[in-house]
Amino acid sequence: MERSEKLLNREQSVLIVVDLQDVLLNAIKVGAFIAENIALLTKIARSLEVPTVVTTQNAQKLGGITQHLVPELENVPVIDKLCFSCAGSDEFMRELQSLGRTQVVLTGIEAHICIMQTALDLLKAGYTVHVPYDAVASRQKRDWKYALLRMAHSGIIVTSVESVIYEWLYEAGTDQFRGILPLLKEREQQRLKTDEDEEHDEKSEETVSEEEESDAEEEEEQSSTSETDSEE
Repeated sequence: MERSEKLLNREQSVLIVVDLQDVLLNAIKVGAFIAENIALLTKIARSLEVPTVVTTQNAQKLGGITQHLVPELENVPVIDKLCFSCAGSDEFMRELQSLGRTQVVLTGIEAHICIMQTALDLLKAGYTVHVPYDAVASRQKRDWKYALLRMAHSGIIVTSVESVIYEWLYEAGTDQFRGILPLLKEREQQRLKTDEDEEHDEKSEETVSEEEESDAEEEEEQSSTSETDSEE
């Protein structure tokens, strides 16, 4: 049976990494998490022979691509730009069109600026655009949230890193699947650890909040007692 055109095919996909520069990442709370997810995607894309195109935003002032990605970017074109939409760069569009592919997996920062503008422009240019929610980010969470909503309402496919990987793989039991499985298991372990750390932090915050509330109640009781004694 012919696959849905809304599913990724690694033979028709291009991975695009937008402006993953340290000066921009450091301003984003989840910057390290996003960089790790994108590094994983670039590694798997290389293993599955999915071409990758990388951009930087005004690298002369903002610096080059983060070191998180350098090991995975051998022979990968890095295109510097000043326009926010990658599609506004003639060099970028020439590189993308030369690959002859129809599907784009768009990752990077910031979701509500360069990612959204690029996604909408590439959609108009005839590409099927997939944006993994956990491989894009903005400085403010609400900007990320509403950018994803706007893109989804515009016909862009909002997906996840894991969905991208499994759609590229298509099936288990292959050499590609066996080669990539350890990376997926490692990622799952990291995610479980992150969830545990976040749960611990939330409980710690709740404990502190409860202690502060208890202290406030004690102070209020002491104040009331003092007022009563004074009246007597």
